[in-house]
Amino acid sequence: MPTSKNENWLLLRGLARGQGHWGSFLPLFQKKFPHAQIECLDLPGNGLRNKEKSPLNIRDYVQDLRARSAFVQEKKPFNVLALSMGAMITVEWMHRYPHEIEKAYLVCTSSARHSRFYQRLQPKNLLTGLPILAAKTAAEWETGILSMITNDPVQRQKELPALIEFSEKHPVHVQNVIRQLLAASRYRFPRKAPGDITLIGSYGDRFVAPECTLQLAKAWGLETRMNAEAGHDVPIDNPRWLIEQLL
Repeated sequence: MPTSKNENWLLLRGLARGQGHWGSFLPLFQKKFPHAQIECLDLPGNGLRNKEKSPLNIRDYVQDLRARSAFVQEKKPFNVLALSMGAMITVEWMHRYPHEIEKAYLVCTSSARHSRFYQRLQPKNLLTGLPILAAKTAAEWETGILSMITNDPVQRQKELPALIEFSEKHPVHVQNVIRQLLAASRYRFPRKAPGDITLIGSYGDRFVAPECTLQLAKAWGLETRMNAEAGHDVPIDNPRWLIEQLL
């Protein structure tokens, strides 16, 4: 059973992904944490908020999400599980409001201070990413994205129908993808870890180089929990392994 005494959890996804993209990870998480209070908040421009304009800097995402979090409004401490750009937002949140987030698990993230630009977005993804931005259907969009951020073909096919359905209902606009990329590309993590943080990565990440997690861990003096095979979207590729890292 989970060992954390805090059972309030905020789950944040990253670039161009919404709460519907957690896939089968979410029910598995709920089963493992049966008494947890869970918030899945979408970034402006993503998911249920796809018609909003995405901010151009990370601190504005923090302010936006704080205003929407019931945990913040009720002054309840909480844990965060955040992926990629969501992890950047979490770091800035902890830096600015150190008493709100009790513990953060940051998955496959990167910092402009600690890693090169070609590590933060591996160049080969620029070539594969451009056709995806021109996708005409949700099926083309999701198939293309999952081909970049997941490695397990069985998991990919299992999750794909539900992800396509979510993207059909809540399509992300290309302009917002670009705005989010700009915000993420410029964000520099603080020199020291802003709180209690566990860094999680994967050696199989083909979207953001795994060195980004390792370099951040070295700079902050933290241990890492690295998966051997999962792609960038660890919750999709290996949800059970990820949940075990939260115990």
